[in-house]
Amino acid sequence: MDAKAGQPITSSAAWTGAQMRDNESWVYRLTEDQIAELDAAVQTADAKKLDPPAIEKEDFPLPTLGPVLESLSDEVEEGRGFQIIRGIPVTRYEYRQLRRLFWGIGLYFATPWQQTKEGDWFIDVQNQGKNYDENMRGYHSKSDLRFHSDGTHMVALLCIQKAREGGLSSIVSSAEIYNRILAERPDLLDVLYKGYPHDRRGAQPEGEPRLAPWNLPVFSFTEGRFICVYDRKPSEWGREMAGNPFTAKDHEAFDFADALTRDPDFRLDMALEPGDIQFLNNFLVLHSRTEFVDDPDPAKQRHLLRLWFDNPRSKRRAVNKIHLYTDTPLPDGIDIRPSA
Repeated sequence: MDAKAGQPITSSAAWTGAQMRDNESWVYRLTEDQIAELDAAVQTADAKKLDPPAIEKEDFPLPTLGPVLESLSDEVEEGRGFQIIRGIPVTRYEYRQLRRLFWGIGLYFATPWQQTKEGDWFIDVQNQGKNYDENMRGYHSKSDLRFHSDGTHMVALLCIQKAREGGLSSIVSSAEIYNRILAERPDLLDVLYKGYPHDRRGAQPEGEPRLAPWNLPVFSFTEGRFICVYDRKPSEWGREMAGNPFTAKDHEAFDFADALTRDPDFRLDMALEPGDIQFLNNFLVLHSRTEFVDDPDPAKQRHLLRLWFDNPRSKRRAVNKIHLYTDTPLPDGIDIRPSA
């Protein structure tokens, strides 16, 4: 990819939902032989009594499926920025085995990363009857969520149980959002290049202030790679905490982007089925979720597992929200503290 500020992005990372609905090359369906290989790998981890994060790639051998997964990882990194793997027989495994399986598959994509300051490797995405606000994470609610990017290079969701109604996963190309702003409202790009401080909502490392001490650009470019870090509400809350609320231009820039995400031809909606894994490149793809209704039976309520990943092989090295919430070192050669 050779991307530069002020020029449209012409790679396969710039797409629309209408284009993707006509071509399901982004769905990879596992074969019976590949599922058998996964079974054997889970049994190997079981026999060694290994659990994440102790499981390494050699502990989860996938001699024929592994190279396929690595190829799909390349598509997530340098191609369209997302991939669905379909067909994992989730009812065959106990919860602990599902964690081993999900982790093992993930090792062929990138390096799993802790998601919280407490050191959580997995997040159970389930409704806990709470509303999404500045004090609550969206993954513990059933609310409709705004489009955003997560904190690390890559995010993956394993669907164990879907909701009774709703709960669609929606994604958009952040590269195509950039292209539209560049073409139609280039005057809005300057505030998005400058970026925003983030309200860390109590999830910051111990001893640090709630307000992040530097800005994260929404759009940036490094070594010919496009990068997007998009999360409107924490940016808005952060500016309010800093005593410098959003200007009319800030609102206009986010409103323009948000309007694109509401366009059915622009976004791609998908119903994740039990046994699906969705991989997203957070620098290239924004995601959201529609509101959902759970079944009264707890065993039939929506449940997904989430993993975050860093990709040390990537040329797209940039600061992301994980650097705000944990002690994760900044990428080599990058130092944006403090912001101007």
